[in-house]
Amino acid sequence: MFLAFVSFLVIDPPRALAAEQTKDEFSLFEEELKPAATPTPPVVKPTAPTISKPTVTKPTVTAPKVETPKVDTPAAPATPAAPEKATATVPKPEAVTAPVAAVPTDETPEQKIERLKKEIRASPKNARLIVDLADELYKKEEYEKVTLLLWKHVDKIDRRGLLILARSHEKRKEPTEMIRSLNVLLGKDEKDFEAYSLMGNAYTLQRKTKDAMESYKKSIELNAKYEPAYDGLISLYEKRDTPNLYELRILLQDMVQNIGPRPQYLRKLCEINTRDGTYEPAVQSCKEAIQKDPKIADAYVYLGLSYKALGEDAIAVKTLKKAANDFPKSELAQYHYGALLEEQKNYIDAMKVFKSGTEADSQAARSWLGLATTSFELRKYDISLMAYKNACKFDKKNAVAFRRATTVLRNAKNNKWTDQFEQASENCTF
Repeated sequence: MFLAFVSFLVIDPPRALAAEQTKDEFSLFEEELKPAATPTPPVVKPTAPTISKPTVTKPTVTAPKVETPKVDTPAAPATPAAPEKATATVPKPEAVTAPVAAVPTDETPEQKIERLKKEIRASPKNARLIVDLADELYKKEEYEKVTLLLWKHVDKIDRRGLLILARSHEKRKEPTEMIRSLNVLLGKDEKDFEAYSLMGNAYTLQRKTKDAMESYKKSIELNAKYEPAYDGLISLYEKRDTPNLYELRILLQDMVQNIGPRPQYLRKLCEINTRDGTYEPAVQSCKEAIQKDPKIADAYVYLGLSYKALGEDAIAVKTLKKAANDFPKSELAQYHYGALLEEQKNYIDAMKVFKSGTEADSQAARSWLGLATTSFELRKYDISLMAYKNACKFDKKNAVAFRRATTVLRNAKNNKWTDQFEQASENCTF
């Protein structure tokens, strides 16, 4: 008896501890959604009219009146059916008007969240309300609350809820949980193209490039017009040490064919064709891109470079000059026009254009290097030294050009600048 009492004392606390441990971090948030003990009295309001209506003398008065034509044919059962219909219609407006009437037209996101919580308390099994609440929390970037809420109700939520759940895990950089939620969605519909695209994003976060590519391709196979899947593939191809220009070109051609000749696709196709050396298709795609949107510099630049590669030097100079003049804030346009002028040994104009490139992008190592080399040719060593330092700062590979300039000064026995170049170039190591 004593041992039994002792064992009761020893075993009971761990049970209490276990009960405490079953509470997860969602439990605090869940309390707001559970129907509390206090809100139950307002529920009495719909029951009050239903109790009072049977006590009203109206149905009891009509009953004796109906009894008089008892001898007649089934008129007696027809009259009781009418009050039954009347009583059946009473609860319907009461159930509908409560949530609908409470929706204001100008509520703030915070007010909407509070309203949804109240509605969930009144109807805790309403999955649509739960997903609506998760959507509002997602808009407020409260992704942890979204995941905790939706996983609690994952067996009830629809496709929209599962997509919100997956995207919330993506925002939190949680690819494993993201894949877990998407598997639930694919279990309901194995042809959900959006789920496969998000799965590609999850594998990308895990750096599983092969699995990511397969997921994106599956998404495109299911919906050839779904742009995010193409964007995912393009990003993977471009991140390679040596970008797969052939695959990129095929992909962009598919986008133009399946989605339409949008300016951004044509500009990218113009760039890829130029970089890959297919200059005649590049000229065509660049012209189409300019026609669709003439306010972006890139297509003009790659069109000029393609003309230059095809031996059309006069058109190339004219096109690149137009790009540099029309788009002074485009480092791409300034750099390539400056490089063309430097190649023609027009160092004075090239130096000015490269300087504009550094103003368009203060961290553009190539424009700083162009400014360094052209000013060096003009023996403006103070500008050249400053430009070499910046070129090396933003790209250590420019140390080679910096040391070459130092050697030229040393061979020319220009002691004044040799020491300064030598000291600065030694600090530029990679």
